[in-house]
Amino acid sequence: MKIRTPAKINPILYILGKREDGFHELYMHMVPVSLYDSLTFTPNKNNGLRFQCRGAAVSASHEDNLVVHAVKSFEQYSGIKVNQDIFLEKQIPSGAGLGGGSGNAAGTIKALNYIYRKSSDSDGLFPPETLHEMALDLGSDVPFFLQPAPAEIRGRGEKLKTLDEYPEFHVLIIKPSFSISTLEAYQNCLPKMQAIFPKISSFDELKSQMQNQFESSLLVQYPVLSKLKSLLLENGAFGALVSGSGSAVFGVFNNKDKQYQAYKNFSCLQIGEIFTCETLVRHHYI
Repeated sequence: MKIRTPAKINPILYILGKREDGFHELYMHMVPVSLYDSLTFTPNKNNGLRFQCRGAAVSASHEDNLVVHAVKSFEQYSGIKVNQDIFLEKQIPSGAGLGGGSGNAAGTIKALNYIYRKSSDSDGLFPPETLHEMALDLGSDVPFFLQPAPAEIRGRGEKLKTLDEYPEFHVLIIKPSFSISTLEAYQNCLPKMQAIFPKISSFDELKSQMQNQFESSLLVQYPVLSKLKSLLLENGAFGALVSGSGSAVFGVFNNKDKQYQAYKNFSCLQIGEIFTCETLVRHHYI
């Protein structure tokens, strides 16, 4: 079995405060985009998990990779020994705020749930509620990637509401040469309590409401991120933000020709990795 796991961007991200459990209370919009990693699952003869990874630079060792953690979690929940060769082909850069590792973890859970289902008539071994619990144990962004679609997310990531009328748009992502640790970004962030949140159903609303509260500290620490945002806006993007906790910056385009022209303009500059993609209405693994 082979599946693809998408990246995500955050057109809106508010950090509301620190919770008693140590996590931060969030309000954000998360949108999947057509930049993918791929996972291949091949059964083996009682050799347990054999994991390999290649492609975009991965900061974690194999044992620390979220795919491995997802397999161990599935084994604990199910009591099943996973005898699979799992090959991860990375295209989504790590340490970029694009959710690559979280998507890999969710995709692994979904695939194993299907592979080890009790009958061919079943959708999976576990119901969605159990998968959600398993995903949240692995990371705050992982539940979103179980059924990637534009969503409003609250709490630490456990409260999701699909946004069916979210505008579709073209995206250009720039990943500079450095990465940013999510832990570091949260340690330096400046929470701000907010009670009213925007509703987005058009390009105009999106343009006026795009915000990432991580930027209040990240743009001071990493001035190049401000330069990348300005570069995107100067080249036709109607909005630009740091994605999540960074270090990737994305520009939003409502015209594919403008997106492509910006990509051509940037291709001759040494500004990092550049990706073109589109937002996804919904992504299916199986």
